Amino acid sequence: MRLWKSRSSDSGRPEREKGDLVSRLKKDIPRMRNPGEPPEKDPAHFSGFLCDLCNSPFAYHELRQCILCGRWACQSCWTEEFYVCNSCNGMITLHTLLGKSTK
Repeated sequence: MRLWKSRSSDSGRPEREKGDLVSRLKKDIPRMRNPGEPPEKDPAHFSGFLCDLCNSPFAYHELRQCILCGRWACQSCWTEEFYVCNSCNGMITLHTLLGKSTK
């Protein structure tokens, strides 16, 4: 016989929902580039690089690399709140909403 106290608190949740938010995000977000790997060069501009999300040309100093997926993003494709690209910010939002709906 199993008592209610002997069951773990997350035994009813599926395996996908176990773990903290960061580990779940890292499992769900594929890595596009390794940290420090440069962005793609723009063939039309001599010193231009492409934003991975909007595919527009920018100077190297105008792009930032996402800490979760490794994409290079321009200012308009960037979310300052979590220091991630807009694509990963959408995943953070989905995981946050999912976490709130299961509680």
